Amino acid sequence: MSDTGFNSVRFECMGETEDDTYSVFLAQSDEGYEMVWYDAMGDPIIEVGISASEWNDAMKLISDCGVRDWDGFDEFDESSVSGFSFEAEDEEGNIIWAQGAGSFPEGYEDFEKGIREVFKGYFED
Repeated sequence: MSDTGFNSVRFECMGETEDDTYSVFLAQSDEGYEMVWYDAMGDPIIEVGISASEWNDAMKLISDCGVRDWDGFDEFDESSVSGFSFEAEDEEGNIIWAQGAGSFPEGYEDFEKGIREVFKGYFED
């Protein structure tokens, strides 16, 4: 396992369509781990406690994709619909923050696909 030291993560993916637009909030506390998945309108569609394994998979993904290096990324192409925002807080209260539209940091595509893969079981019928 790769420990990132984060206790909360917010990620928003703005896609070309509503189906490709979502946001996810992950948090850990003394009570365990939680995930809230929001639809394109910002309405929560899944609010669940998640396993330590799912949390660890998400944290490993953050580490593997070099998300810490995104800190301060802020690039916009005003003609683009696709974009993202990312915010993570570590145990000391330090925040990593990044956002973009039409421009994405290295590792973004792998992270975006990976986060959907980690939690895909919640969407299967």
